[in-house]
Amino acid sequence: MRRTKEEAARTRQAIVEAALACFDRHGIAGTTLEQIAEEASVTKGAVYWHFDGKASILHAIRQEASLPLLDRADCTLLRCEETSPLARIERFLLGMLGTIEKDPRTRRALTVMQYKCEYADELVAELGDMRRNNDRLVKSLEKAYADARKAGELAPGFTPKLAALDTTVFLAGLIRLSLLDRAREGVRKSIGALIRSHVQSRRA
Repeated sequence: MRRTKEEAARTRQAIVEAALACFDRHGIAGTTLEQIAEEASVTKGAVYWHFDGKASILHAIRQEASLPLLDRADCTLLRCEETSPLARIERFLLGMLGTIEKDPRTRRALTVMQYKCEYADELVAELGDMRRNNDRLVKSLEKAYADARKAGELAPGFTPKLAALDTTVFLAGLIRLSLLDRAREGVRKSIGALIRSHVQSRRA
């Protein structure tokens, strides 16, 4: 029984990886379940056994790629109170972009989600999850910026909420532009400097 569960888990993951490759190659709209099955070396029936369709596969990919990054925001980097609040925020931003830079699979998944997906029809439900994850990130950053204000670190022109929203917008743009820079000739070469400049502009 255990072996059967392990085999099913391996098949499911093989389908996810095959779908990610197909989505990256053809776009989500241009990918068929037959292509995914062929890429995974399984039957189309096996794909349907594990997933309802492309939307549920994309959901699995997004959960695997985005939730670990958000967990780092909530747990590891933004709540480490022995470090100054703005240093926590800088370390969080560097850590998130560092993860994307070093992990080809994460880059591929984010590229699919950012540039090769139309969030309409059966995929529109993903937008709700994306909004909830965004709200979670803003709240984590707002708490860190509130700590910065208490410590006298936050520039007077910023409220914790405004600073959190501004950093969220900065991060979203930085990720999107870094994904486009495949040759590492633009944004990716300057990520560290851009992040340090962003955080410094909030310092009192």
